[in-house]
Amino acid sequence: MAEPIELDALAEEVGDAAFEDERLNKRLKTIVAALGAAPGMSLPRSFDDAGLEAAYRFFSNVHVTPEEILAPHVEATRERCDSHQDFLVIHDSTAFAYRRDGERRGLGRFKSAGPGAKQAFFAHVSLAVSADGTRRPLGVAGLTTWIRGESKSGTEYQRWEKQLRQTAGALNGQRSAIHVMDREADDYEMFDALIRDGHRFVVRCMHNRCLESESGKLKIRALFDTVSATVTRGVWLTRRRAKLDPIISKIHPPREERGATLSVSAATVVLKRPQSRREHTTNPPPSVTINVVRVWEPDPPEGDTPVEWLLFTNDPIETPEQQLAIVDHYRARWMIEEYFKALKTGCDFERRQLQDYESLINLLATFAPIAYHLLLIRTEARKAPDADAAVVLSRDHLDVLRLKGRRKLGPTPTVRDVYLAVAALGGHLKRNGDPGWLTLARGYEKLETLTEGWLAAKLHLRSDQ
Repeated sequence: MAEPIELDALAEEVGDAAFEDERLNKRLKTIVAALGAAPGMSLPRSFDDAGLEAAYRFFSNVHVTPEEILAPHVEATRERCDSHQDFLVIHDSTAFAYRRDGERRGLGRFKSAGPGAKQAFFAHVSLAVSADGTRRPLGVAGLTTWIRGESKSGTEYQRWEKQLRQTAGALNGQRSAIHVMDREADDYEMFDALIRDGHRFVVRCMHNRCLESESGKLKIRALFDTVSATVTRGVWLTRRRAKLDPIISKIHPPREERGATLSVSAATVVLKRPQSRREHTTNPPPSVTINVVRVWEPDPPEGDTPVEWLLFTNDPIETPEQQLAIVDHYRARWMIEEYFKALKTGCDFERRQLQDYESLINLLATFAPIAYHLLLIRTEARKAPDADAAVVLSRDHLDVLRLKGRRKLGPTPTVRDVYLAVAALGGHLKRNGDPGWLTLARGYEKLETLTEGWLAAKLHLRSDQ
């Protein structure tokens, strides 16, 4: 399955749905084409009056579900994954929060249930990405949404393993898929089940787990303090802004952009079963043998928090090359953070005015492939900046950019040239570095509007001749 660089190709891919009512299939294709042309634009501005009414009916239709909306895109994702010997499936969750006084029907609490708390729903997303080092997005492989009640359910942790198994099945990728997850997925019982059933994974360690040892008191961090580095690597660390949430800020402290030299070591360990049991336990064995790769920064700049990860995996770690491959798989996890930015900023999802949970999650499923499309274009611009611009934009788009763009384009522009030209339409200034999602989305929206007028003018000229 080809990658849908062109919006028309994405609309065809997503519009190949399997609704029993063929009108719903056609409507979905039309909606994706309209929203994809201007991802940040509000629904009323994306459609005419009749189209807007049809879109609202589609999202609130009881016969429409997120699973059905996404099904053709997931199948196309599977076909793209089939062309790779190995590929990554990156899993993570995000919240979509709204003002409490909006009173959207069916939403739950965000963090607390007290006065002034926001309404929210949550989404767990699985994004397929190439494992060859390019981190090329291949598509959305899974989407699950839920709401929180007034009290904790105690079952949210189950989403990691459940969706991992679902995506492995949907992508036919039990042997080829390498599932990448952050520290929230650090779960002893899940590790046991995935190793037993042959699912490959890389998960960052959260808990300082107990290991089997002669003393019976050895923990994983103490062990790795004694394991020497097998290889070092220089990397470039991107800037990280301070977070408003103090818990998140502690986990991901702010930092400036800088270079770093990282050391890597690895060992196979035997984890002891935790004494505290989950409420919904699978009665795992007393111990689990698992591979661990440690990444750390031995000499950080004064005052900076050093980089350090412990990564659980069941892939081999015998050689330095294998250990570095595990590190690179986890470094690709940042792609899903970029994907969430594409959804929330590029597609401006949290500003959508639908008033009930069912309509919002149907809209989210519709935007999920569009956000992938935006991420694919941005990735291509960064990966192959000198490639011919025709791989990301049509000839009509390029003609419009030459005539109406704020940045001059030569006769054979590169991907990087048009990437910056589109962002300039959205207000990006060259001196500000690479464009963000908001300016990119605004520029893409304006380009689509101008191109639509350009095509209408050409059609009018033809009809006059």
